Amino acid sequence: MIDITKGSHVVSFPSKVASMMGQYSHVYNIVLQADTDNGMLAGRGDYVSFDQYEQAAPSDEFAGRINEQAANGNWYVEVTALPADEEVLVIYNAAISPYSEREFQDESLFYNAAGEVAQGGVLCVGDVIELSENAFTGTIAAGSAVSFDSSTKKYIVSAISG
Repeated sequence: MIDITKGSHVVSFPSKVASMMGQYSHVYNIVLQADTDNGMLAGRGDYVSFDQYEQAAPSDEFAGRINEQAANGNWYVEVTALPADEEVLVIYNAAISPYSEREFQDESLFYNAAGEVAQGGVLCVGDVIELSENAFTGTIAAGSAVSFDSSTKKYIVSAISG
């Protein structure tokens, strides 16, 4: 979906997510229960139909670290901890504009609307997600620890990790 009035959606890319590269685990089709930006985390909810599951809230046990800033201004977040008994998924659909005008091809205009189906790649420790600045709350800096707040749909930046 494109939102030409706001233009403030998270820009994301699954830079090094093993499941999305066909190396480990699964990529599920997630029926979104709410509007969801790319790069947000989710759980795998109830079964809908073949390879489709409802979007569920992710575990609060996700932990990551901001490794560095990418050349495009986004930030690389490496997964450092996940719950042992629950899958955590990263939501991602390629932002493809139906418009030929350049100003309507900005990835920050795109989001996944409630009711749509998006890819949910299972995360594992060591995976890296690229996220734009508006995905975070707190002061973004390389080496900082991050968690995810499913109620605000933001990555929470805390002190620099050791």
